[in-house]
Amino acid sequence: MGFRMLTNIFYFRSPSPEPIYSSDGKRLNTREYRTRKKLEDDRHALVQQLMEINPEYKPPSDYKAPQNRITDKVFIPQDNHPDINFVGLLIGPRGNTLKALEKDTGAKVIIRGKGSVKEGKVGRRDGLPLPGEDEPLHAFISAPSAECVDKAVKKINEIIRQGIEIPESQNDLRRAQLRELALLNGTLREHEGLMKLRAMAEAQSIATNKIQCGICGGAGHLSTDCKALLGGQAYLDQLNANPGERAKMDSEYTALMAELGVGGSQGLPPGMVLVLNGI
Repeated sequence: MGFRMLTNIFYFRSPSPEPIYSSDGKRLNTREYRTRKKLEDDRHALVQQLMEINPEYKPPSDYKAPQNRITDKVFIPQDNHPDINFVGLLIGPRGNTLKALEKDTGAKVIIRGKGSVKEGKVGRRDGLPLPGEDEPLHAFISAPSAECVDKAVKKINEIIRQGIEIPESQNDLRRAQLRELALLNGTLREHEGLMKLRAMAEAQSIATNKIQCGICGGAGHLSTDCKALLGGQAYLDQLNANPGERAKMDSEYTALMAELGVGGSQGLPPGMVLVLNGI
């Protein structure tokens, strides 16, 4: 008993910190958690020292470096310029502008604050306020290095500056976003003229489109196929009275059949054979 009392005199435990609880009532900063975190921090410091001494040193396979991220905020002057859609400029169609910005800078960007969530949208399931909900509208930036954060801050400030100083009709970013949105929705029509020119070029390469009728002046059919006089006795009399015209039509038809790989009167409809034979 006396030994226990003697040892208790020299044993002084540091006071425990204030308890922190999760949303479901579980304590987070338990003694076990604090001890494990201290050991992990010491291990991380030793691994970093070894890597500085020996660049070829490889950490253990179960070692994971702590994710220390640097954060910053860029406040958006929405109250001073209520007619400018800064959130739309930063996010872009279907979030593609924000995704490209994150890819270029290596930083994570989140739009927070008043006005960042549309009215009627549900917040968190537990009913707690969203992070930064009570702050003015801003872009929250986080990255593993200060360089990435600085790049993102510069790009966001440049987008805000262009939105304020350049009219929407002359803003290159806004026009590119509208074009991309039309392309995603399938309403882009800038290639219609090229498609028409391509169709006209293809039409000129078709052999039948180069043939012109000697009676009606239309293209795409022979004079013998002209609907104006096909089957009429007057047309047959005209052919018999003008052998030169008939020979010209025969040569045109023969050339057409040669292009199609058919010789003579083979492949002719019966009515055309009768017309060419003067029947």
